[in-house]
Amino acid sequence: MKKILSILLAFCLVFSLAGTAFAAKSCSCGHAPVIYVRGFGAPLYESQTNEKIYPPEKNDFIPVLPQIIGASLALVGGFYRPFATLAMQAAEKLFEKLPCDETGTPICTSNIHDMSLPSSDTHKSGDLWSYVFPYDWREDPMEIAQQLNDYVERVKEVTGHSKVSFICHSMGSVMFAAYLAQYGSDSVDTVVFEAPAFQGVSIMGSLLSGEADIGNKNDELTYFLQSVPKLSNAGLKLIFRILGKYGVFKYVLQKRLQPALDAQFVNVFNEFLRPTFAQMPGLWSFVSDQYYERAKAFSFGSDPKYAELIRKIDRYHYDVQVHLTELLTEAQENGMKLAIISGFGISSMPLSREHTMQADILITTANSSIGATCAPFGETLPSAYVQAVNDGHDHISADRLVDASTCAFPEYTWFVRDLMHFDFPYENDGFVRWLLSSQTQPTVQMNAQYPQFMRQVGEDLQPVIE
Repeated sequence: MKKILSILLAFCLVFSLAGTAFAAKSCSCGHAPVIYVRGFGAPLYESQTNEKIYPPEKNDFIPVLPQIIGASLALVGGFYRPFATLAMQAAEKLFEKLPCDETGTPICTSNIHDMSLPSSDTHKSGDLWSYVFPYDWREDPMEIAQQLNDYVERVKEVTGHSKVSFICHSMGSVMFAAYLAQYGSDSVDTVVFEAPAFQGVSIMGSLLSGEADIGNKNDELTYFLQSVPKLSNAGLKLIFRILGKYGVFKYVLQKRLQPALDAQFVNVFNEFLRPTFAQMPGLWSFVSDQYYERAKAFSFGSDPKYAELIRKIDRYHYDVQVHLTELLTEAQENGMKLAIISGFGISSMPLSREHTMQADILITTANSSIGATCAPFGETLPSAYVQAVNDGHDHISADRLVDASTCAFPEYTWFVRDLMHFDFPYENDGFVRWLLSSQTQPTVQMNAQYPQFMRQVGEDLQPVIE
């Protein structure tokens, strides 16, 4: 009898301890922990030596100053092969540890995969940037998604929550989309996409397709420079107008840069751009569907040594990017809340066929919003223009630059005018907090403080007016 009682007491003790353990892991704060998935270009350090892989330090430019100066003089003098040779020598030195091999594997591995987490107290503090997912943006997004899944599970364990929320900026949206395709949305409460790159970046598509036409873009360059908010003081705008009006930009573009590109782009691509950048699977996530097959053909031809790399980039492109709307719709039907924040009102860089489109300086508004109809930069939608999709809500901006009715998710897509791509992550904290705190799917009709079309004025968001 004593043995039986001892066994029963032991079981009671075990279960009571287990119950205490589970209770300790639960959290009743009322809001899911937030994982921030940053964009392209985070610093990378080598695994073995901890030396910086990217970006170059200021001191790294000193040894290559002779090549930089020589390349500049050669360009001015019209000596295009010496220009290309010297420029590549400087760039190869600056980015010597960055390349991937022909299978898309980084040659110098980074130590970024350390996934140590802050304590649960950090989550309870309400800091939106507590859990920052680290990843090597050179790598295959589908493989990075596996690391993200591990990170999600660890955050859930540390915080005692069954679900997490996400803020995904730029390339971070790519990694989330790859995660969603492989692991679904059961662990996701809300995702906020800021200036998302999940539908591609036109500049990358043009570059990897071999399209380097800038010679006739004097006006576009003038408009672009005048549209950049951080270059928007009256003095600079006047200088840009004068340089454009009197043909300075035209001369540089037509008489120097375009001839240099025509003469040397293929050589530079084969000798530097392909091994340094085009062999990164991560960068191929920026190639939108309209460029993709053409870019593959230009970059790799039919060379079998790139078969493994092509397998990797095809998997993301055809399993994720082209099915993005379906993936997000399915996740939303499964209970995931989503919000997309897209930039507009700035000209796209004049380096692609989309240079006349509304953008956030880097990603066109049409791509980041998944389908908005936009007036060409410098114009407005025609006075007779009627909203393309009549869904009972007005989705045309007061300045008549954007019709959001054609977006994949017109009720869940917000637009911020004049907010540059790289300023998204830490701006508009109050807006993002509201999106994340909503107990139901937030919509553009729900909060008068945050209408569908806003503009950045100082540190505040204000409605767009005519």
